[in-house]
Formats: sequence, structure tokens, C-alpha cells
Amino acid sequence: MLHTARLNTLRFKACLFSLLLVVAMCLFFILLGSGSLQSLLAKNREHRHLNFQFQVSGLLQQSRQEMARLAELIALSPRGRISSRDELRKAMNRQWELLQHSWELHSLKVYDPGGKPALSWGSPHGTLRPGQVSLVLLRGQPLELVHCEPTCVQSLAVPMRARGGDYVLQVDRPLAKQLRRFREMTGSDIGILSAVRDAQPAQPGNGYLAGWQREVLSLTSRERLLPLLTRVSQQVAGVESLGRARVYEQDNRQFDIRTMSMDADEAGAQFVFVEDVSGQVEHIDESVKLLLLFSVLGALIFSAAVAGTLWGPIERLRRLAEALPLLTNGRFADARRLIRPVKKSLDKYDELDVLDNTGLTVCDQLEDMSEMVGRKTAQLEQIAMHDSLTGLDNRYSLLEQLEFYLELARHQPLPVPEQGYLFFIDLDDFKQVNDTLGHQGGDELLSVIARRLLSVMRCGDIVARLGGDEFCVFVRDIKGPHAYQTLADKLLNTVAQPVKIGDSLVEVTMSVGVVAIDETAGTLEDILQKADMAMYHAKRHGKNKYQLYTADLPGLSEPIVASPNHTIPGREKPAQLELVTSKPR
Repeated sequence: MLHTARLNTLRFKACLFSLLLVVAMCLFFILLGSGSLQSLLAKNREHRHLNFQFQVSGLLQQSRQEMARLAELIALSPRGRISSRDELRKAMNRQWELLQHSWELHSLKVYDPGGKPALSWGSPHGTLRPGQVSLVLLRGQPLELVHCEPTCVQSLAVPMRARGGDYVLQVDRPLAKQLRRFREMTGSDIGILSAVRDAQPAQPGNGYLAGWQREVLSLTSRERLLPLLTRVSQQVAGVESLGRARVYEQDNRQFDIRTMSMDADEAGAQFVFVEDVSGQVEHIDESVKLLLLFSVLGALIFSAAVAGTLWGPIERLRRLAEALPLLTNGRFADARRLIRPVKKSLDKYDELDVLDNTGLTVCDQLEDMSEMVGRKTAQLEQIAMHDSLTGLDNRYSLLEQLEFYLELARHQPLPVPEQGYLFFIDLDDFKQVNDTLGHQGGDELLSVIARRLLSVMRCGDIVARLGGDEFCVFVRDIKGPHAYQTLADKLLNTVAQPVKIGDSLVEVTMSVGVVAIDETAGTLEDILQKADMAMYHAKRHGKNKYQLYTADLPGLSEPIVASPNHTIPGREKPAQLELVTSKPR
């Protein structure tokens, strides 16, 4: 029992947690280091692959230039002009074997303008199509091709303008020499894969890769690497997926395999690069092992240091840890009892003393801030929900009250006799007040209008200012279908009374749009839009009026038609707005 109690102490948990934390950090750095090394290896592989492509392109370009010079030498006569086909045939019959061995040529062909091979030496494969011959003669530019059936050769077709008739000279050269030079320059192996076979050959040779449906036409270090390619072709779906994989193992060696297309067709012939990266992989493994060893030693040393340093002060930290949650709950007196005052002079404080003293200071400051936040929160709520000029509710507060009313109406089990109404108010020609008395006079007039609207309403009704000279009055419950008219008359008559602004009397009227609110009234914006539409109808019909919104209310663009809703009960003719700015008598 005593042993279990010691294991549950904060000291033991702190040491155990420190050990686990160090182990976690060590593992993190090991994984980070391993990931960095793997990323470095991947970047190096990509760089090497780009370098391989550059090297192959350079070798092909160099071979192309050599073949172009050779074609010019073959076509030139001893007198320095382009030989005719007959002269070329006689010369090549004598010199073909010498040229074939000296320049490692595969074949030499001559085509007439019709595209037919008139002369041929060497292999009969890889002839040009008539369209290609015509293209070379038409453009007057050499055409470079790569043929891989049955073996891969580099072909260059050069146009020749002779007196005896134009023709095209095709020089073919096997790519074996370029592959050997690539192996000597880079130290990596290279091979050539055929295009995708539609069907397996009747007698597939040792170089056929059934998984990729391709044949290895040429490969440096064939005996060592062909088994590797055979096994990889069975594991990887296609050559385009080779770059996504990591390295491949063969005879305890690690290899990176990449490909390069000879043309734009992915199903065509491919160069294949095989690089031995065993040294790099072994270096990464040794680095990870070294990181692991140092991490274990560091974890043990750090855990011992933590246990010796924190064993005594851990009790004070425990009390402070218990006190901090009390501060978040506002239990400042309980927190002060846990955090003991430090009875030392300031010059003798250590870090824990400073922490305890800071905890007490924070406790006092949080208590003061809690009181201040309460006061400021009330002020912010007042600012957020009310208009700064008139003190009325603002648009946000009005929408919140409307939303609450609609939600309550939707959940009423039985219909209620009362009806809610929204009055949308817009002062008529208020711009004249600002132009005549200035914005300060306009603000003073708005404040007076706000107080008058409040004087008419009951306790619990909402009077809000939406902005500018627009107000809204929200009445939750009015009995009777026409009771809203009495309230509208009262609002119009109250606001129409002259207002003294400085030394001037101002008479201002307003137009009111009224909309009935129930559980089917729609969204809040729909209610405001309907009230706004009714207000504009009242303003169009003479101002100083109210208009109840109905579904058959004509559009604003339609001609005005007299309606009883446009008049104020008790008046035969609507009063026109009059703005008086003269001094009162």
C-alpha cells in the first residue's frame, strides 16, 4: 500500500512525465532527422534523374551533329558539290563497309522525291514514310527519329539538292555507343525498353517484361540488372509509377529506377536509368541509429537532473496548480489561502518565490479586472443594442426582438386575439432640415422625434432607429383588426407638432408603413421590406400618411390610384409638409 501511494505522488509523476516527454522529444527529432535525410535522398534522386535526362539529351544531340556532318561528307563529291544518286551509289558501294565500321552505322538509305527508298545499305528496317520524305524536302530541314524495332537506332534524314534531282539521305546509327558513354560519364546503368506490345511475342526472349508488356532491347550490366527489372515489373503497375516508389532491393543492394520517354507517347520506347543508391541508404540508417543512441543517453541524463532539481519545489508548484483553476472560477479568497505569501526580501527571491508572489498579484489584479469587465460588459451591451444619438434600440436589437416574437408565435399551441405590428417611419424631406439648420440641428430634431415616439408607446413596445431619419416601432399585441390605425394617427399627430431648434420652429411630418406580424410573416428581412414598401406608398400619396401592407399592394412603378388606406381618419385632405425656419413670434 505504501509503495502504491509513492507511485501516485506528484513527484513520481513529474519525473515519469519528464522522462516520457524527453523520450517523445527524442523520437520527434529522430523522425525529423530521418525525414530530412529521406527528403534529401529524394531530392538527390530527382536531381540525378534530371541530370540523367540532360546527359542523354546531350549525347543524342552530339550524335545528331556527328551524323549531320557525316551525311554532308557522304553526299559531297570530290569536286565539292552534292553528288547525284548515281554518283552516291558508286561511292557507297566502294566505301560502305569502311564507313560502317568507322562510324558504327546501322544503315544508309537514299529516297527519291516520291518517298521510295532508291538506294539502301545495311539493315532494311526503319524506312521513312513517303509523307516524312516529302516533309523533309518541303521544309529543307533535317528530321531526327528514333527507331526501336527490332533494335534502337538514331535516324537522321537530311535533304540533298543535287543537279540530277533532289533526294533524302537517311543515316541510321545504333544507340549502343551512347549508352556506353552514358555509363562511363555517370557511373549509372542505362537501358532501352521497347514500346508497349499489344500481344506477347510468340517466342519471348530473356529480355521480355510481361508485367509492363515491354522488351529490354539494350541494357548495360545486363546479367546483374535484368532480374531486378523483371521483378520490379511484376510489382509496379507501369513504368510511369516508378518515380513514386522508393528504392528497390536486389542482392542486398538498393537501386533507384527511373524512366525517360523517347517521344511524347507514354506507350512508346523508354530509356530506363538504374542507379545504385546503397551507400546513401546505409548512410541514412547509420545516422538514425546514432541519433537513437544519443537520444537514449540524453533522456536518462535529463530525467535524473529533473528528479534532483524538482523533487523539493514540486510541493509549492502543486499548491499553485490547485490555486490557478480557482482564479478562473472567481474564487479569489480560496486561491489566496493556497498561495502562501513569501516572507523574504526581494533581493533573495528565487524563481518559485517570484512565481508565488506573482500568483498573489495576479489574484488581486484578476479580482479588480473581473469587476471592471462586468461594468464594461454592461456598457458594451448598451452600445451594441442602442443608437448612440437617440438612445433608442438599434437595428440589431429590433431584429432580435422580432425574431424572439416570431419564434414565440410559432410555438403557441392556440391562436391569440392580439396582433403584432411593425411601423416603418421615414421623416418627410428631412434633408431640408440638414441643409437649413445644419447637421447639429438635424441631430437635435432626431432626438426630439425619438422622445415623442417613446411618449406615445406603451411599456414593452420597441422604438428603434435604423439609421438616418428612419425609425421603427414594434408593437407586440394590439386587439382588433383596425386598432393599428389609432396608434398610427397618434404617431403622426405627435410628430407633426412644431419643434423649437435654437431660435427656429420646425414642422416636420413623416410617412409610415405598417405591416402585420404573425407566425407566417416570413423572414425578418421580408417583414422590413414589406414595411418599407408600404411606407414608400404612403410617401407617394402625399406624405404625412400611413399605409398598411397588403398582398395586393400595387408596385411602386404603377400609376397612383386613390385608396382609403392612403388617408388619415379625421382628415379630408392630407396636410402638406411645411418646414418653418423663421423665429417664433
